[in-house]
Amino acid sequence: MNQPRLIPLVVFAAAVLLALKGIHLASAGGPQPAKPPASRNLPSAAELFKDVTPDPIITGSGSGGGHGGGDGPPELQTPLSKAAETARSRVEITTERPPEAKPIGGSELLSEITILEKLAERRKLLEQRERELEARENLLKATEGKIEKRIDDLKTIEEKVGAGAAAKEDEKGKEITDLVKMYESMKAKDAARVFDRLDTKLLVDIARQMNPKKLGDVVSKMSPDAAEKLTVELANRKGRDPGPSPARELPKIEGKGG
Repeated sequence: MNQPRLIPLVVFAAAVLLALKGIHLASAGGPQPAKPPASRNLPSAAELFKDVTPDPIITGSGSGGGHGGGDGPPELQTPLSKAAETARSRVEITTERPPEAKPIGGSELLSEITILEKLAERRKLLEQRERELEARENLLKATEGKIEKRIDDLKTIEEKVGAGAAAKEDEKGKEITDLVKMYESMKAKDAARVFDRLDTKLLVDIARQMNPKKLGDVVSKMSPDAAEKLTVELANRKGRDPGPSPARELPKIEGKGG
């Protein structure tokens, strides 16, 4: 510890010696021939620093006798003390450390880590919800596609059923038309015997398409009960089906002949 503190003092002593030599030369009026130092005993460096005691805190100054000024000539003591005071006023060395950045406290660091962890958990939760929404959307799209396909299938089936029913109805109508032609070509008495035993629904369908005059002849030859029943059914069918064609008009019932 003493060696580093003595280095500034050695430098300071050398500067003082140079200053003294310059002052001496200036007072003597220039350089003089060298003479043996008979009356002036300049202190050596060892004498200058023999009484110097390093302070705990170096301030660039020593004690009053630390420079050996008490043993030297009076003309050397005054410049030395002035130089020491000047150096002491200019040089100030301290062991105090400059202010450093304060480290982050443990609680602050933990709070920041907690916030980051919560943000990461929140992000994971949002990503999970986004995936769930995408899965639901895909499921809805798939279900919607199935429903549309089912609707198309039902429409196709309905069209097929309708076409089949229409074809069946056309076929049935054709069959009834053939029966109408057949009964119209028969004699009224023979057709009346058949009408007495036919199913009422079929008989009504045939009678509605027969010629009214021919139908009246056949009904007049039918039994009274069968003729009455046929007349009632034709009247009811006419009320349910407005605007009948002339072939659907009620036949004129005449008395049963031979």
